[in-house]
Amino acid sequence: MLLVHAVGGGDLGFPGARSFAGAVPDVEGDPAARGKDRRPLRKLFEGLAAADLPISLVVLLGTTTPGGPGGRTFADWAGDMRARLIAEEGLCGARFDPDAVAVVRVEALTLNAASEALNKWLAGYHPGEILISCGSGAFTLSAGALCAALRARRPSRIVHIDTPGRSYSLDRPGDMAAHLESWLLRHRFWDALAEVTPGGQEHWKLLAARQAGDTRYAAGLRRRSRNIGKSSLSSGQLTKFTELWPTAQAALFERVGRGEAADYGLLRAWYAERLRRLFANEEQKLSPRTREQVRTLVTALGDRAGGEGRLAGRIRSTARSLVGDSMAGCVQLIRDSALTDLYTAASTHQAHLMPGPLDPGSLPPTLLAAADQWEKKDDPGVGLVAGTGRTGWPVLGSGDVLGLLAVGLDREDRDAEDRQAVHVVVAELRRRRDTLLRRGVLRLRLLASAETLVRARRLAAWVEATTADVDARVIEDVSGDLDTIRDVVVAALRSEAAPTGMTGSGSLRDVDEVVLVLNPGPPMTNYGMIAAGVEWSLTAACPLRVTELARTSETSSELRGGQRVLARLGADQVLARLAMSAVKRLDLRTARRLLERGSDALHGVHPEVARLEQDLFGSGSDRWTWRERVAAARRRLLLIAEACREHPGLAAYLAVAALRPALFTWEEWSRLRSGIPALDELGRQANRSVQGHALDQRSRGSHRATGGDISMLLERAVRDLGGPVRADDTLTIRYKSVIEALYLHYRQSG
Repeated sequence: MLLVHAVGGGDLGFPGARSFAGAVPDVEGDPAARGKDRRPLRKLFEGLAAADLPISLVVLLGTTTPGGPGGRTFADWAGDMRARLIAEEGLCGARFDPDAVAVVRVEALTLNAASEALNKWLAGYHPGEILISCGSGAFTLSAGALCAALRARRPSRIVHIDTPGRSYSLDRPGDMAAHLESWLLRHRFWDALAEVTPGGQEHWKLLAARQAGDTRYAAGLRRRSRNIGKSSLSSGQLTKFTELWPTAQAALFERVGRGEAADYGLLRAWYAERLRRLFANEEQKLSPRTREQVRTLVTALGDRAGGEGRLAGRIRSTARSLVGDSMAGCVQLIRDSALTDLYTAASTHQAHLMPGPLDPGSLPPTLLAAADQWEKKDDPGVGLVAGTGRTGWPVLGSGDVLGLLAVGLDREDRDAEDRQAVHVVVAELRRRRDTLLRRGVLRLRLLASAETLVRARRLAAWVEATTADVDARVIEDVSGDLDTIRDVVVAALRSEAAPTGMTGSGSLRDVDEVVLVLNPGPPMTNYGMIAAGVEWSLTAACPLRVTELARTSETSSELRGGQRVLARLGADQVLARLAMSAVKRLDLRTARRLLERGSDALHGVHPEVARLEQDLFGSGSDRWTWRERVAAARRRLLLIAEACREHPGLAAYLAVAALRPALFTWEEWSRLRSGIPALDELGRQANRSVQGHALDQRSRGSHRATGGDISMLLERAVRDLGGPVRADDTLTIRYKSVIEALYLHYRQSG
């Protein structure tokens, strides 16, 4: 068993000291001393021996930062302690062989520096278990040691120098199956829920079909319900799922929430229909000039006159010319420049498929408003999920970020420093929120014991009075051992507003990210906060980051780090499972986003997913010959046939979008369609899909549903493009390989 001990002021006889001027260090101390005067190593060695926890290796962590006791660095003092531990007389009642004690020099007093230094040392050793001490006055190094142990995949436990006989494990919560279900539900992986949850398969499959823009499954269930009564859902419940517009809205909002490949195809269709419906409701209330301008735009969007690229210009010119009627919904939609930017990107027919930024930032206001309205009034999926005994999450997230910060003992004349430190924390929470789809509330929870309650309340009141977008509250009675602190914090988080499955519940279960801020102070409070943060991030099915608040001077502080290594404590497992499900459906941008939220272990699969995304949806090289582009097209069609066979409309849309203009210009695509009947039929199927132009066709009374065996059509197109099917399955083989790699991570993380 390996003991990792961070050398701090307590090891030299100065526990809690803020200055070492004039101090005379003593690493041995008085063996008869009690309490804080007793050296940490002596407490550890005696307590571990009494608990029958034999130590075979010792690592002493010491910083190389100048200005330590006696004018030396803590790394230098760690070297002296090692020399004493391997000498004949030993140190603090213990003696070890020379190769059993090591000093790891840490270049800076930061979590990252400590983690990196110990991780390099661990690369050459394979201890069965790691005990990490705390309470010696160097908590940052102790926390860095924990991160290193997690990165090295070594079992680890926390021991406090005052109670070494009781160790604390930060193992993942026991019911990971329930957490996996929550993550699948939050991210709306309906098809995967049908695979892993007992019962309710009809509900999940119905929602999965709707997300793919497919109304056929609901129509089939309704026919069966009418004819033979074999359905857990009534005909009335199923009706909404057979209609194009409700299906298009659900598919758009759910896919926007995940950044999937079909988002912008749906966006174009949704924009035209949304404007058409708003105009129909408001036409008689508009001024004659506005009415004519909007009617002209609605007509143009409906028949796509002049091409979709020019339609984006029509929207912009109409927005510039509109005067008055600013309260009308149709006018607000046209004037939403951020939404027009999205429409413009969509009109290229490739921006949505090319690899893009993983943190898109906030969505346009009219799109957010429409999603909120749909979610609260028009989404039958909320009731469908509730019918399974579960509560879902807001479709586009809450936009809220939860920050946890432990408050230490009060000190005189430190209000300015305290406020500056909290200001730094709030700025970090705001920065994290800026990567979310909507701007929610920053929810800061200050952890306070009885001794720190007054200080915590004072800080919370100051935050509430000075920042409008921060909800600051105090979690009281945070004291005791690690397990007790974890339970107190989790219970406090759970006691706030209950989730409703929709935006605005105020429930902390719905936060989109959890940020832990480690603060110099009682180590058990910080470790208890870490344990609570891990459990809450799994409960909320959201990312977890850990950072540290460090003083840069007597009056200022800064945040350092931002590690995702705590994902090893459970999130990696669910993220690997979700990413695997996303890859199966070719939602490759979603898969990349999920992998980015995990620890470094999951990042190893990221390059393969990115490469698969490029080879499936990316533009071909300018140096490719015609034969090479056709070969790439065959590979893409075969993979889509493999992955999307259950939803013909989505498969046809993705297939066409993956070919043009990524591989073929519009003129080349037209020639291919005219010469290859299978490609021509594929184009028609894509246009009939919800992602294509089904809504436009329905408004003109010319819509026909997609159908038939899409796999056979895609394979026929491959043969008509001049290649045997089996010779073009290299992309499909890599696709299956990526799924296997993610499944391996899922099993190993479990």
